[in-house]
Amino acid sequence: MEGFKNRPDCQSKAYQRFRHRPHSNPLADNNIPLPAVNADEFPYNDFYPEQNFSSFSLIDIGCGYGDFICKMASEYSQKSFLGLEIRDKAAAIAQQQIIDKRETESCLLNAAVLRCNVMRQLPILVSKGSVEAFSIMFADPQFKQQNKRRRVLTQSFAIELQYYLQSKGLILCCTDVQELSEAMDEGVKESGLFEKIDTQDGLCASFLKHLNQTADAQRHLRKDDDKTIYVSVWKKLI
Repeated sequence: MEGFKNRPDCQSKAYQRFRHRPHSNPLADNNIPLPAVNADEFPYNDFYPEQNFSSFSLIDIGCGYGDFICKMASEYSQKSFLGLEIRDKAAAIAQQQIIDKRETESCLLNAAVLRCNVMRQLPILVSKGSVEAFSIMFADPQFKQQNKRRRVLTQSFAIELQYYLQSKGLILCCTDVQELSEAMDEGVKESGLFEKIDTQDGLCASFLKHLNQTADAQRHLRKDDDKTIYVSVWKKLI
């Protein structure tokens, strides 16, 4: 994860998690540098040292500070986890967290975070039919009518995600905004490529266990301990 290591503004002992831009415009951030020009050339060895990965097991879209990725990677040491985050500072903090854990505890070799605009750059990173699951947690609700086109999980994006998913692959979603949950569900349903399921096995069970433990979740729950978290799990039909 070159380019972020030991940035002075992102040291683990001084995480300034809530003092920078909370959102970014995915329709404007077009030129974020990536470590490869296509998915076949992604340098897995640079991001997952001493591992033998050639694909991503789970990709967390909008991973924030990487808390969920770190927890999942600790639980599933044989799977590869990638967090994608559009905000520079948040991505750098997440990467530094992983680097620190690797250096002090020799763990999280199967976790990585990359700054990326998923609405424009995902095809450069991910191959067809290679991913077990995508997670989208506490996405920006984009309340203003003119900004709703920026919402990450729409019908067209669901169609794109199914291209990258393995057979029976999953989309795991959670939000504390009911209207956003309904809109995301509608988009995935209208794609005609997924079925909504109710399961607590495997990655789904871990997703449910860890979803309230991320920085974003804690920020929302501090405002209202009884706030409802809306969870949806969608499985690719074929």
